[in-house]
Amino acid sequence: MSHPSKSQQRFPFRTIVHVRRNYRKLPPITQTTRPIEENGSAKSKSSLSLDNVDIKCETPPLDTNNFWDRLDEHIANQTLEHNDDHGHQQTPNKVVRIFVSSTFTDFFNEREVLIKKVFPALRDEMEPAGIQIIDCDLRWGVPKDSTTEQTILTCLEELDRCFEDNGQPFFIGLVSDKYGWVPKLSELPKNITERYRWIDGASITLMEFIHGAFRTHNPNALFLIRKSENILSNLSGQYKDKFRDKEEFNQSQIQELKKKLPKMFPSEQIFHYDCFYNGLDSSTGRERVKIDGLHEFEEQAKKFLIQAIQKWYPANFSNTNSLDTEQRQMTTFLLNKTQFFVDRPNEFSLLLKYITGDHKDLKLNSPTDAKSENAQPLMAVTGRSGDGKTILLGKFVLTIEEKFQNRFFLFYYFLDGAFHANASHFMLTTLKQKLDKYLEENNLISPKTGERLKITDDTFLSDAIALLPIPLLIIVDGLDKGDIHQNRRYGEEFPFSYLNELMTDHTYIIISCETNLKLHETIHNHIHYMLQLESLTTEQRYSYIEQFFHRFNKSNPF
Repeated sequence: MSHPSKSQQRFPFRTIVHVRRNYRKLPPITQTTRPIEENGSAKSKSSLSLDNVDIKCETPPLDTNNFWDRLDEHIANQTLEHNDDHGHQQTPNKVVRIFVSSTFTDFFNEREVLIKKVFPALRDEMEPAGIQIIDCDLRWGVPKDSTTEQTILTCLEELDRCFEDNGQPFFIGLVSDKYGWVPKLSELPKNITERYRWIDGASITLMEFIHGAFRTHNPNALFLIRKSENILSNLSGQYKDKFRDKEEFNQSQIQELKKKLPKMFPSEQIFHYDCFYNGLDSSTGRERVKIDGLHEFEEQAKKFLIQAIQKWYPANFSNTNSLDTEQRQMTTFLLNKTQFFVDRPNEFSLLLKYITGDHKDLKLNSPTDAKSENAQPLMAVTGRSGDGKTILLGKFVLTIEEKFQNRFFLFYYFLDGAFHANASHFMLTTLKQKLDKYLEENNLISPKTGERLKITDDTFLSDAIALLPIPLLIIVDGLDKGDIHQNRRYGEEFPFSYLNELMTDHTYIIISCETNLKLHETIHNHIHYMLQLESLTTEQRYSYIEQFFHRFNKSNPF
């Protein structure tokens, strides 16, 4: 981390950073159960816990050896050597936050590899297991006019979020020949020195290492150490200073750090990698040193993170049932999709009224030739592309699962979340499998035969629905995705081709569609309620932008 006063050219835009002690967490992250108290303490056993620590700042070190002796003593006095806290996430789907720590300028290339290659591949790998990946890469840095307090809290509070969600952060530490900015003890506010038990002489980057890995002997920390001989030998003085410290103390500190890491962590958590200088690159609008040969770096980072996540959350990988895997993948899609959900209280209220039988405020559409069956009408959620149908229904599904889990038999399918070429057949098959599993788990048998229903019977669907002690709720989104030429025959597909079996007085079916297209016309052939989404208001758009910037620990600059 560089000193904030030196970052004017680095960040060409200005944003206001509002530092909040109790920051607001974004959906779908579970609200923290371990808030930081006003006095700086924490209600949890993590590296920021002050319960069993004598709060004081370390006195200034006389030299490098003195500093590391004090740090060794500091770590040895911690009571959390075997911190097995895995966070307070109660749902099967998990959020994994990955914190990247390093100095910025000299590790621009490696961070690009992590952001553009490693983390996308990791998301693809983890999504079927119900793992949502959120990378905490503060590459935007801190605005040039930020105070020392704001600069430090921006970094360390992001680590605190990792502790809350995962118990032990998934931590990537990048090490080379830069020690980073060392703030003076006199510049640090008391709330920071006490809250994070500051060690004088530590750079911001090293304090991230101490806080996120050293104190808790973090098994989820990986340290990638770059061999820089090729790079340094090819750099001119103008750029060499960006890759190697000139101060003797800083040089000694970074060399000692490299010696200490193998003594603190097993070999599988430390990896040395080669790379080479490949000229200068101005494609980003700013001339930077270009580093190539990072394939080994990429593969090692990806391999470690996959194995660490699998060890940390084994339950997400132990079940090979295809139905459960599909469900976790779909839920992960919804968690990602609804991160920046904008509250739409009127629409949300109407959806809740529909599934609870309170229909007096709903607009009923009844075609003249529709059958007057003793069944609940469909619900159509309509709007233009981009009006927010998917994010609204996604948030609605997650709310039902969280607050009404045992009040409905919920079946949902979002085509953007798990595309299948024959979606109609997949939905029908999956619904039958879920019904069969539910009947078996609850020991529900046919009153006619006194035996379990057979999933292969022609009447299984209607018979199984009749046995349900709770309402059946079906939500389908994106059924018209890819129907460019509007030539699909939706009446011959699920759910329309099975409405005779599906529609009962305790079945509720919600379908999204674009206004005035083929699927919309098909819905109009049946008795249905209509929920028309309007464009977002100015306030709602502002809320979306604000949430987006908060995701990166920023405030809305507009």
